[in-house]
Amino acid sequence: MTPQAAQHHAISDDRITLCHTGSAPLKTGEQGLPEQVAEFFRGIFSQSEWPARWYCGSWSDFHGWMYIISDILIWAAYFLIPIFLIRFIRSRKDFPFPKTIWLFVAFIAFCGATHLIDALIFWIPVYRFSALVRFATAIISMTTVYYLFKIFPNVLLLRSVSDLQREIDERTAVEEKLAESEFLLSAASNVGKLGGWEYDPATGQFRWTATCGNILETNEEHIHSETDLLRFFPEPYQLIVRAALRESIETGSSWDHELQLTTATGVRKWVRFSATPSLNASGQVTQIRGIIMDIDRYKTLELKLVKSIDQMAQKNSQLQSFTHILSHNLRNHSSNIALLADFVDESTLTKDNEELFQKIKTVSRHLNGTLDDLSQVIKIRDNHLEGEKLNIREVTEQVLSVLDESLHTSQAEIGMDFMEEEITFPRIYLESILMNLISNGIKYKKDSQHPVIQLRFYRNEKGLKVLEYSDQGKGIDLSLHADKIFGLYKTFHKHEDAHGVGLFLIKNQIEAQGGNIQVFSKVDAGITFKITFNENA
Repeated sequence: MTPQAAQHHAISDDRITLCHTGSAPLKTGEQGLPEQVAEFFRGIFSQSEWPARWYCGSWSDFHGWMYIISDILIWAAYFLIPIFLIRFIRSRKDFPFPKTIWLFVAFIAFCGATHLIDALIFWIPVYRFSALVRFATAIISMTTVYYLFKIFPNVLLLRSVSDLQREIDERTAVEEKLAESEFLLSAASNVGKLGGWEYDPATGQFRWTATCGNILETNEEHIHSETDLLRFFPEPYQLIVRAALRESIETGSSWDHELQLTTATGVRKWVRFSATPSLNASGQVTQIRGIIMDIDRYKTLELKLVKSIDQMAQKNSQLQSFTHILSHNLRNHSSNIALLADFVDESTLTKDNEELFQKIKTVSRHLNGTLDDLSQVIKIRDNHLEGEKLNIREVTEQVLSVLDESLHTSQAEIGMDFMEEEITFPRIYLESILMNLISNGIKYKKDSQHPVIQLRFYRNEKGLKVLEYSDQGKGIDLSLHADKIFGLYKTFHKHEDAHGVGLFLIKNQIEAQGGNIQVFSKVDAGITFKITFNENA
């Protein structure tokens, strides 16, 4: 006989009858609810009214122990899970819903307790205590459901693992770009010798980047106060820096100064020192941020350049004075020679002397012509004429009317293709340029052919206006004469009216107004001049 069977015979007949019939004597039938509740809690651990589960029903060993072992294992799992949850919530203080974890801890622990009590009831029939635990489990379960319902919309807002991973990847990419940008910025700052600084008016403290320390040749962390900074500047510049800081604090104005300082190692250098204040909502200065840049190399070159320009301007002024004096004195002498020649009675001269005298008069006439040409060039270079708005066609037609006789005699053909109509340029210069170019086209035409001249006026690809002159005359060998073509008194063809002054004057007149002239030519293939005007010069 098994132990269970022996124990089964040992229990009272009443309890056997109670388990097998499924009904119990009703001792409390006349009791109300309060009395029933009081009796329930008085006998919360009572075992006298129910048999152990082994003795209620027909349990085989296998069936009973499978039930018991399953409940114990479920209780063990329900006991361990809350331990992990408690460790998690204590380790992760930033968890967004900590109450949820504590509710789950209580819910799981109480659920496990019901399974443990179910296993114990096989020997200890504490059904009242089991009911109380189940009731507590129900309360905690419904509380957990209510809290989950309450926070469910916020839970949906939590990012998923894939969202977090994507954000991590994006942040990693951004951090890599920031690191790259920081490296490039640092490299550029070191190469350009440009440092940043910040000043807090409330504390009077400075903060500097490492490049600032390199510029001042000291540890930037040692420059805290205004006094620490001013010791790098000589007295005149100290006043400028102090006044600039005060003005920024009081009025919120920016500043940008070029100053000279002495580094910690005694090197004097020029720096660009600038600042921009930051204002709060009430208009008060909260921070002053700026840059300091080592410009010693460029400032030194600038000062040398300014000095050279001043010296050049002084020498140029002296040269102009000398030119005017020389021109004036030479003109006086040449005029006196011409005047004296007029007083000579050529009839009293011998034939040899008369021939010599004619040569003297010719030289005198040429000298006066040369002085006139030089005087005209000096006036072009010394005097700046203001441009006026001109109609290119009207000016061209006026020049052609002056040259009408030469054009008619030479049977010249003049073509005009003006895609632009107006030009801002001194009228006297434009008339001189057209006059010289067209007259040269007539003079240097091919033998036994009449001149064919083409004038074009248009805008080039840069938007600048261009006057293009071309003819089909004798042309010039630029391989031999390219560097001489605009020289004074340079002629390339024999002609009685060739003086070598026209192209020289044209070049000076154009360059005096900020323009330039180009020439393209081949022998017996004509010549082309491109004059580019600079109306904004």
